[in-house]
Amino acid sequence: MSETPWSIDSIAHALPHPVTRQKFLTEVNLAPVDQLQAVIDKWVRFVTEWEAGRARNEQLRDYFKVHGHLPADYEATLIDVTDRIQADAERARRGAA
Repeated sequence: MSETPWSIDSIAHALPHPVTRQKFLTEVNLAPVDQLQAVIDKWVRFVTEWEAGRARNEQLRDYFKVHGHLPADYEATLIDVTDRIQADAERARRGAA
């Protein structure tokens, strides 16, 4: 992100996936006022770390194109993260139904 201060809108637009974006908006909307800054700080860290990892993501994509799989030392971490995102999405879906 540039030098522009973060806003709810800029955080939401920086999130990489619609499910993640919805989770952020839900957390912000449901947070008690005294906990709102902590929720926003958590998501700013998430976006900052996500953007910082872009170069590594590009390297992984290129590796996968050449080898047909991710490096062995990375696969378990990716699976763990994917499982967590899917579980969060399922909980959000059930909560919205």
